[in-house]
Amino acid sequence: MKEILLVISILFGIERVWAQNVSDLPANSFPFNLSGNTIQTFDNRYEGVKGFPTFLEDHCPGTVELKKDEHYKNVLINYDAVSDNLIARSDRTKANMIVRKDLVASFILHDGLVEYEFVKLPVDGVPTFLLTLSEGTISFFCKVSKEIKRAELGGAYNVSGNPYDEFRTIYTFYITEGAVLQTIPQTKRGIIKFFPTIEKELNAFFKANKADLTDLHYAKSLFAFINTNL
Repeated sequence: MKEILLVISILFGIERVWAQNVSDLPANSFPFNLSGNTIQTFDNRYEGVKGFPTFLEDHCPGTVELKKDEHYKNVLINYDAVSDNLIARSDRTKANMIVRKDLVASFILHDGLVEYEFVKLPVDGVPTFLLTLSEGTISFFCKVSKEIKRAELGGAYNVSGNPYDEFRTIYTFYITEGAVLQTIPQTKRGIIKFFPTIEKELNAFFKANKADLTDLHYAKSLFAFINTNL
């Protein structure tokens, strides 16, 4: 009896330790080069560029759903907003590797305070990762992109120039009703015109909240408000 209890306690002990460790995605989740010998890694070397190319500055434990309903929790992941790829850090190799987009259905990033859920949807026929902002009868999504804004040194008497290259974040908002994905205007007037049936409610919202669609938290609250009032 003691031996049985010892075996059970060891098994449960292993389970507890395993749950605290960062897990890895399966090996076939990562694309290989043409020779089939080397896994494609994520290159984050942007010498002299201010900022970072990813959605979050650092990798964080997240959840990945692959096709065929395969779920992997507590995976160190991030989103490459330059190339539109999910990247994962292998706990075994300590390398940052690109995850095969054709295998990924969705993923969730946890920054310690907020969850960011990305789903893969076709944008102009191209599979694209979109950040979920509000879901309901109508769902709102955001394409998070980053590009390098080049330095603008200006002249000898121009102090307004930008002395370094830096990453610039671009947000593109989408609405989907059924299977149709549409781009949403990114101005206050354009949004009111896009949703004419709730013009009065939107005017009240914008009056109480300064419009700032460069702020994801603001955008999320705006689209949740629209979803509630439509």
